[in-house]
Amino acid sequence: MIELHWVVGGLVTGLVLSTVFIPPTRIEKRVPTPTDPSTVYTTDTGCVRLTPVEVPCTTEPESFNLLASFK
Repeated sequence: MIELHWVVGGLVTGLVLSTVFIPPTRIEKRVPTPTDPSTVYTTDTGCVRLTPVEVPCTTEPESFNLLASFK
């Protein structure tokens, strides 16, 4: 049968091991936004910054693609 002290011991051991061996953190790339001018990233060819461009609103509710609304 399952003994309670082995289950509790396994649970405690698992919790201790999962807190001791912290997984490596990942650096996520972010896209620069117009509201945050400090988010400029560099590439091999130079620096890239996002420039906001105004786009027209569509009257077609079924077409959410802006390129499709220019037809």
